[in-house]
Amino acid sequence: MTRASLLDKRKLLGLTLGLIWLATASGLAAAGHETEPTAPFGNSTVIQEPIFQGRAHIYESGRQHKKTVVLIHGIGDNGARDWQALIPRLAREYHVLTFDLPGFGRSDKANVLYSPANYTAFVKHVVEKYVRGPFYLVGHSMGGAVALRYAATYPRGVERLVLADVAGILHRSSYSQYLSHLSVNLLPTYFPGQSEQIAKLVGLALGKAERLNLDPELVIGNASMRQKILQASPAKIAGLALVLDDFSELIPRVEAPTLIIWGKNDPIAPLRTGKLLQASLPDARLEILEDSAHVPMQDNTEKFNALVLGHLRSPATAPARAAHSAAVGTRNGRCQRRQGMSFQGDYDTLVIRECKNAVLRDVRVRRLVIFDSTVEIETSDIGDGLRIEDSTLSMTGGRIAGAVAITALASRLDLAGVTITASELAVRAPLESDLVFSVCRVSSPLTQGGLHAYKIVGPRNPL
Repeated sequence: MTRASLLDKRKLLGLTLGLIWLATASGLAAAGHETEPTAPFGNSTVIQEPIFQGRAHIYESGRQHKKTVVLIHGIGDNGARDWQALIPRLAREYHVLTFDLPGFGRSDKANVLYSPANYTAFVKHVVEKYVRGPFYLVGHSMGGAVALRYAATYPRGVERLVLADVAGILHRSSYSQYLSHLSVNLLPTYFPGQSEQIAKLVGLALGKAERLNLDPELVIGNASMRQKILQASPAKIAGLALVLDDFSELIPRVEAPTLIIWGKNDPIAPLRTGKLLQASLPDARLEILEDSAHVPMQDNTEKFNALVLGHLRSPATAPARAAHSAAVGTRNGRCQRRQGMSFQGDYDTLVIRECKNAVLRDVRVRRLVIFDSTVEIETSDIGDGLRIEDSTLSMTGGRIAGAVAITALASRLDLAGVTITASELAVRAPLESDLVFSVCRVSSPLTQGGLHAYKIVGPRNPL
């Protein structure tokens, strides 16, 4: 490798990490003003915790109640104070337990690996000290990812789960592409007159970074690299560790009935993540708050509190899951040189040719063919294969089946929460294509189980 190519790789890695940090920084800004950390409520205790080897601040209210609600906050030094509007309401009926996660609020900060797995171990330690029996678990943003991992790792311990505007979950390539589009709106503040050029450069760098197989795990796992590149910042470390985490094998293990709450205008955690979780969790419903952004418990406090309390109080019911059916409609659909055309319902065959921003929502179709188009699909069922050529596709939830489930030619596919079932090949690519899988499930002779990865598929390397 030449010195120049190594330098290019470093630059690309820097751009990629910088873009990821852009999301984290934006999330901190969205969470509200950072003030001097103080005790948010109730009884405060300081413990010496064994996971990060530091002091952590624990807070309790409503200790006279038998049932416990555990609250996990997101990134930022507000820490447990993010829950200030919810806690008094919960404490009328429940024992409320929360904390400043290590690295945030009044808890100790250090150059350590603030990963969802380590935070899950910390929560387990706290729960064993302060909670008896199953409990209710609520998490926001990064705290939502931690809550999700906890509920998957210890399913018998979580009676009900609430996830609000969960950050991460999407594969880092998918999330980075989302941020590259977002940057068009954010960059003018810092680079007037240059934002579009910079956004294009960043998007190009992200694509090249994936193809060069750069490994940000090397940064996150090394103390000196964390210091040099991330300035040993808990927020930066936690943000990068979050987008590197893989939930594809964990999500199916969650047993608790789950309420997903999402601000419709969230610029940090895209609503697509909430739809992915709804499609992937065994027993989940999604509530979208129209006038909220990333912090719905502050943007729409009354509605948020009502949704949480309603979920915690609701009786246990068996999950109702819609069964996939091989039956589809007899009609055919077509989009030819149109923009923004939408499809819904049952079809035998759909052909989309030279169309921009075509949308398929709640569609059941035997065969789908896409040429030279940009297409978005949600919660749809493709029963006998997808063929896509010179196109870009984003699909969230649903199923693709067939002897060869996907035939891709010179295309880019971004699949999130999609189940792929194939008797021969999951993906065949006569012309090399890029595929991003976020928390997908694959069943084929070559691949079985969860898939959370960026893949270049070509004639010599089918999937």
